[in-house]
Amino acid sequence: LRFGLSAICFALWLPIKRQDREAQMVWKGGWELGVWLFLGFALQAVGLRFTTAQRSGVLLYLNVKFVPFFSFAIFGKSVALSAWLSAAAALFGTTLIIADDAGTVAPNIGDALSIAAAAASAMFILRLETFAPITDAQALNAVSQLAVAVLSLSWALCEAAASMPKEDVETSRLFAASALVAGRVGHLFVHHFPAVFFLGIVTSAFTNLLQTIGQRSVSATSAAVIYALDPMWCCLFAYFFLGERLGLQGLAGCGVL
Repeated sequence: LRFGLSAICFALWLPIKRQDREAQMVWKGGWELGVWLFLGFALQAVGLRFTTAQRSGVLLYLNVKFVPFFSFAIFGKSVALSAWLSAAAALFGTTLIIADDAGTVAPNIGDALSIAAAAASAMFILRLETFAPITDAQALNAVSQLAVAVLSLSWALCEAAASMPKEDVETSRLFAASALVAGRVGHLFVHHFPAVFFLGIVTSAFTNLLQTIGQRSVSATSAAVIYALDPMWCCLFAYFFLGERLGLQGLAGCGVL
């Protein structure tokens, strides 16, 4: 539902009737970016079942540390010393927050899934650096959001089908799974509309567009360093809205970031 709304916002920019080289690049880049974006959100969503929002948010932005490493190790790009030092400082600050004694949940599988989400997010940032300067921002964002919506729907249908009784035939299971997903979507839309609107329009459609526009002129490593502030904002919002607290060590980590 979240990415469905986001995809609808940019539906007018989908290069459906165009057959030129740029349109082909938009579809190719948009789907690749959509896969990385889907993996990042999906892994984090599952991880949140086991760990706290505060810790998950901090771990997710280990992507800041993965970006220069992936850029150098996978794509063979040179990385400025200042980017390595900034990433190292961000890693140190993140470690302080993660190891904070005030945490109420022991390390668990949710933490590992959040780290995997960070790796997927880092790949999204790196690949966006390639596609953003050579494509239209709205069109690229439209395709990537559509890709995430399709992948999310497929995941929801598979999860719903797996929960159906095994004795049901495949056609009835698929129909029942579709009805179950439709019911959940309707429930969320009716009873949690403010959250759905905020996640779909603000944090998905709007922020991803801003990121796409920004990375037209900013390198992936520089962008990742800027994103290093995200754990600090995550901890701040977790404190005000969820009552999650940090000790002195965690606060020192935020200061380092």
